[in-house]
Amino acid sequence: MKNGFSFQDALSIAETKENRQTVQAIQLELAQGKEGESILPQYLPKQAAGYFDGFVQYMSMKDTFTAVLAILHSEKKQKEELVKGMLYPSLLFIGVNAGVLLFNAFVFPVMMQMMSSFSYQDTSLQIVQKAVSYTADTVLILLFISIIVIIAALQKKNIVSTYHWIQQRKEDALLVKFASADFIRFYLACMKRGIATKEALTILKDLKQKPLVSEIASQLDASLQEGMAFAEAAEKSTAESALVRIFRIAVYASNCEELMEGYMNMVSRRTEHEIAVYARIVQMFSYSAVAAVIVSVYQVLLMPIQMMQTL
Repeated sequence: MKNGFSFQDALSIAETKENRQTVQAIQLELAQGKEGESILPQYLPKQAAGYFDGFVQYMSMKDTFTAVLAILHSEKKQKEELVKGMLYPSLLFIGVNAGVLLFNAFVFPVMMQMMSSFSYQDTSLQIVQKAVSYTADTVLILLFISIIVIIAALQKKNIVSTYHWIQQRKEDALLVKFASADFIRFYLACMKRGIATKEALTILKDLKQKPLVSEIASQLDASLQEGMAFAEAAEKSTAESALVRIFRIAVYASNCEELMEGYMNMVSRRTEHEIAVYARIVQMFSYSAVAAVIVSVYQVLLMPIQMMQTL
């Protein structure tokens, strides 16, 4: 379509063995006189369909496709960065704590019995064993509770109230930064297609798949309708402070689009840094737990030498 092909011609060119049934179904509906804009959403993934419905009211179908694909690609890249950076240390942390619990449940009792059979007592070893056991139990329980609370708080019906609660206590909390970056991702897609600010905010307000993007857009739109300048509206919103400063500068800049892209690049670099910090902290705790277990085993292995010294 970017090279001038019509939607129907593009469908024919894009047809493959895998998507033939879908393409033919769309062509059949087109032959019945239906518009492509009303047909496509039912054949798209739910998230993409929601984006498509919002953008197509203000853009051509070609620009809508471009905007939706750009947003999906950006979201996918962000998720891949998070998974790549956080998956290994998180699994390591859970695995180490589970391993410590299994060690304390099955291996340590055998060691303690062996020591008792030699009439040898070492209270320091028992203290280490109990400390490691209680710590691992506490960490896993807190982790389980935290996961449940986070899942409940980030449900679509709760996420806006969670966002306001967090933002009131810490203006630049992680969720606030995430929501601000998400808002700019969609706002930038509108800017690149020449959509005016008020129309862009109207599109973003109706994004049901993105409650936080919708919330920030609604705040900005309400302030603009009260007669505020855009920079003042941004300052009154719940967006993060870095984004508010960029909006303030954008009023005097000749190319706002470059500023928005610069903000997204900053967000990407910041995310990499925060993931690296998270990984270091988690690995430090994991390796500390492993070290405690190794010290305990080492003490048991040295038990014969200690017994000979007491003779």
